Amino acid sequence: MKTIGMFISFNRRSLLSLGFVFGLAALGIYTGQTSANNAASSITPNSTNVTGRTMRVVSTNAAPGSQVTVSIELDSQNDEVAASFTLNFDAAKLSNPIVTLGSGAPTGAALGVNANEAGTGKLGILVDSSDSFIFSPPARQVIAVTFAVAANAPAGATPITFVTTPTPLSVSNPNGSLLQTVYEVGTVTISEPVATAVTVSGRVTTPSGQSLRNAVVSIVDSNNVRRNATTSSFGLFTFSNVMTNQMYTVLVSSKRYRFTPQIISVTDNITNLNFTGLE
Repeated sequence: MKTIGMFISFNRRSLLSLGFVFGLAALGIYTGQTSANNAASSITPNSTNVTGRTMRVVSTNAAPGSQVTVSIELDSQNDEVAASFTLNFDAAKLSNPIVTLGSGAPTGAALGVNANEAGTGKLGILVDSSDSFIFSPPARQVIAVTFAVAANAPAGATPITFVTTPTPLSVSNPNGSLLQTVYEVGTVTISEPVATAVTVSGRVTTPSGQSLRNAVVSIVDSNNVRRNATTSSFGLFTFSNVMTNQMYTVLVSSKRYRFTPQIISVTDNITNLNFTGLE
């Protein structure tokens, strides 16, 4: 895993460009809107885009519990050989980023990744080459980042933005000069989870561990709809057609024993929902 120090020493060109970025930042040349977590929604030198050079996060869609690949693209002007930036994202929704060079990166380009702060939603990137990006259009894919989407991620758009730390914003030419660039944010729109029918099953036993037959097991959904099942001679019970993405309360009734109810969140088949009686 490369640190920011390793990024800056990557080669002479990157050192020049990153040093120039720090100088511009000190002079206050970079301006843009920022959110509460210091994520830039659009950052441009002097708030203009004279050259048409734009680095952007390409918006996409994803489902909870899936993987999503986000492209970072450049509207190139054929003089860019190195670029660095930090992506900012919600680590509670997107995690475990895997970064690969994009299909539009120059042949032989080198990729540096600083994932030291990925757990807090910051991912540093450096792409460096001796050759220039080919002139756009179309936009040139610089990198692709694949995230794991949290299974419990709420539906809606979550932004991926550009920020200046730990890896500064920089696009440079073969001489190491900083090139004026606009940075555009994108979003991953997480869809509503799709409910599917699964099976919930388990076993009911006595305090000594013996199978308990003829116990009544009830599963109750959030609308207070109740379904009952009776345990077999082996203490087994099964509920079919249980819909996912819901919370359920499961209770056991017996003439002899007491049982502690269980509250479960159903996302897939459950086969080990077991109950042991209390005297």
